[in-house]
Amino acid sequence: MDTKLASIAAGQGGVVLRSQALVHGYTDQEIERLIQQKLWIRIRRGAYINAVLCHAMTPEQRHRAMVHAVVLSLAKPAVVCHSSAAVMLGLPTWAFELSHVHVTRADLHSPRIEGGVHHHAGALADSDVIIVDGVAVTPPDRTAVDMSCMGGFERGVVVADAAIRLQGGDKDLLLHRTNQMRDWRGARNAGRVTEFADGRSESAGESRTRVVFELAGLPRPELQASIVDPRTNGLVARVDYLFVEQATIGEFDGRVKYRAEPEGVLTAEEVLWREKLREDNLRDLGYEVARSVWDDLRQPELIVARYRRCFERAARRRTVLV
Repeated sequence: MDTKLASIAAGQGGVVLRSQALVHGYTDQEIERLIQQKLWIRIRRGAYINAVLCHAMTPEQRHRAMVHAVVLSLAKPAVVCHSSAAVMLGLPTWAFELSHVHVTRADLHSPRIEGGVHHHAGALADSDVIIVDGVAVTPPDRTAVDMSCMGGFERGVVVADAAIRLQGGDKDLLLHRTNQMRDWRGARNAGRVTEFADGRSESAGESRTRVVFELAGLPRPELQASIVDPRTNGLVARVDYLFVEQATIGEFDGRVKYRAEPEGVLTAEEVLWREKLREDNLRDLGYEVARSVWDDLRQPELIVARYRRCFERAARRRTVLV
């Protein structure tokens, strides 16, 4: 692409339209030749993207480019919604299909799917729309409720936790939005998601692990708790999960988060050694420590068993001390 066309593409998720290329001096024959030479990729009828850029994109980035292509080509005004809005907002789309672009249109009487676009029918108030990267999208709270209505409990929690974080930790926005949509199809699941959602979960993995705890009937832990050594009043660690009654600390990514230490300049061996010392310190304070990583979520029963063993060890220790 020439400089001017590349500049236009940069503001449209990497996408240029046929009409824009023609205005900048390209002919249909030149466009077709660029496609045949695999320098451009046609991602939608009349919409193209630089091949090198496209191959380097993540699935979310490619979907974002598709959103721009769809919005630019629609004859009627539309607001990007559901998983497509989540992509535009930077919310996680774990386990959601990104094969279709979702838009809501006020001019439709019934929904339809055509040309890779899921058209949802319905009017949106001004408070239901924000502008992201030049595109009208539903805001985080509305997007989270839409996706919770669409998906199951676990998928909804991942999005809802992130939406609360994105909106400054204000869960009231999500509660208010859920109440507004309480008569919608799927609203029961959305209500369950909203009750459980917590913006202190800092990743999709942390959110999914909380769901594992909940479905297994484990107590709800405190999130992002600070562990202080009562002997020195110094901060020992900030942990993902703290089961207070069970004296058990949980970490999703396998590493306890510590503050005020320049670990970026340490070797891997030094980091591991410090991790061991810190975990020893936590155990010395009377805590059991359980760790899990993303792959563990494939077998949630193993995570549950690991935490139950920690609970049992902590209970035995208390019995011995008594």
